[in-house]
Amino acid sequence: MFRILAATTFILAAPAATAQDAAEGEKVFRKCKACHMVGEDAKNRVGPVLTNVVGRPAGSYDDYRYSSSMEEAGEAGLVWDEESIFEYLADPRAFLRSYLDDPKARAKMTFRLSDAQERRDVIAYLQSLSPEDSAAVAPEAPHAAEVETAATSLCVRNLNTHAHFFAVEARGADRRTATLDPGERLCVDGDTGKTGMVSVFESAEGFEGCSRLVPVGETEDMLRYVDFDRCFWSSNT
Repeated sequence: MFRILAATTFILAAPAATAQDAAEGEKVFRKCKACHMVGEDAKNRVGPVLTNVVGRPAGSYDDYRYSSSMEEAGEAGLVWDEESIFEYLADPRAFLRSYLDDPKARAKMTFRLSDAQERRDVIAYLQSLSPEDSAAVAPEAPHAAEVETAATSLCVRNLNTHAHFFAVEARGADRRTATLDPGERLCVDGDTGKTGMVSVFESAEGFEGCSRLVPVGETEDMLRYVDFDRCFWSSNT
């Protein structure tokens, strides 16, 4: 219930339909460079890399140590879109406290970008650094299924920021495996009304990973890979 109320608050406070300017946003981003990097060779600093942040589950960038509150928000289903980034930039701590309904929630980021137009512009700049529809299924990807999942299909989709090795198996179908880049999907056809299993491993050479039981006809999203038996799936939220 608290997430529904919080989401309603954010919708009411969402950025107005004012033009966004990515070029201006790049200038605004200079205020962020002390803590964040973007681009192909970006590395985590005080804050995580922000390339492809739009559409990324909160608290999910590899090798960055998030606050416990940010990790909790990610586990609760927070994904960074225009509205959530707009509100977060205004007051990170207030955003997390509202989203989690926790007056003690803390954000590692203390910087606030109070000007609403600057927030819109910097969001446009961040969007310009992300592939179009980065959170969607990658078109023409090897082993990726169609966007729509058939009633007899069991699928797993990689919504983490890095490639991982996946396996899908269901009764009445051979086990399928593939390395999936972010956004890619792997499916098998199984018996309707039955339950299958999806699994993720650090790599094809890995022997330990995370697994999830999923009804045939559904797609399970892997949001974040941590280590053996500690992964975040869409059905956790």
